[in-house]
Amino acid sequence: MSFPFKLPKRYVYEGPTLDGGQGSVYICRDKFLDRKVAIKVLTGVSDSAEIGKELSAIQSVRSRHIAQVYDFVTPDQGRTMGLVQEFVPGPNVNLYAKSNNLNAIYVRLLYQIACGISDIHNSGRIHRDIKPSNIKLDAEDVVKILDFGLAAHALPDPETTDARGTPCYIAPELYATPPIKYTPAVDVFAFGVMARVIAEGGAILPAFRQTPPYTTPFPSFASCPVALAPEVISALDSTISIDPKNRIAMSQVRDVLATRLLYGKHRAIVTYGTMHELSSPGKSINLKTGAAGVTIRYNGLQFLIESVFGDAYINNAVGRVGQSLPGSCVITLGPPSFGAARTFVPFNVSHPGVVL
Repeated sequence: MSFPFKLPKRYVYEGPTLDGGQGSVYICRDKFLDRKVAIKVLTGVSDSAEIGKELSAIQSVRSRHIAQVYDFVTPDQGRTMGLVQEFVPGPNVNLYAKSNNLNAIYVRLLYQIACGISDIHNSGRIHRDIKPSNIKLDAEDVVKILDFGLAAHALPDPETTDARGTPCYIAPELYATPPIKYTPAVDVFAFGVMARVIAEGGAILPAFRQTPPYTTPFPSFASCPVALAPEVISALDSTISIDPKNRIAMSQVRDVLATRLLYGKHRAIVTYGTMHELSSPGKSINLKTGAAGVTIRYNGLQFLIESVFGDAYINNAVGRVGQSLPGSCVITLGPPSFGAARTFVPFNVSHPGVVL
């Protein structure tokens, strides 16, 4: 197979050609920059309009988890266009999950996908075709979201006349009587279904093959093969709610997953006489004087007040059992009447980031 029209001299078709839902993707080489690129070509009467729409959608999003657009190519005659994009070798997320220890990579994989979709939504776009085949990993195992052919503006209220997308990943509200109004929650639902498909090693459970009206409830992530923390289960269960108003935003999903990935990675420095470090989950530190005291425990996610007696203040507010300490604060021990004679303990927490 060859490229469907004459390419500019800088590009050489190398193959293979990959079939997509809205056209074909040709793997080529950019001779100027000596790198592989993927040139997506649509076929049909409205090629140029569709390519232009996809180009606009991609260019509006700034994210490391979106495949970049480098250029576009056109023949001397005709309306066909080719979108020159970053070549993402793969595999797609389903194959990646099958070839690795899923328990070890699952939350990290979902976190990257959630980051990408959240970036799309923050850019005022809705992807509308989130599914495993549209999400691949590059050579450094960084997630890249592909195929913006169905993307739409999130505002003003978008509507459609049909439930376009991929069966099993189409949100329930898209099966309503046209014209159908929808929100970014359609991507959240597709993400939730995909998250369960990945957890099942690529298998789609029968409940997700239904179309409305549903006779079988969607299964909770508590029953999936991957061991998950309660807060992660709760967030993922929310993504597959039938009512879009009950679905959690992708930015919230991202933050829940990030918090779990940072478990046990925080480090608190407490200056109390000498400098002390609190960084091991389950460990605590006792700060006390004759008149007051507080015990702070690190649970792997937060630094919490485990017990308190007397006059103990956090940034001049009374300390309470169960209270989460802010990242930087001063713990004051002793009644206000002691004035400068009270004990002041600086408490500072590092802010680790998720390393992909």
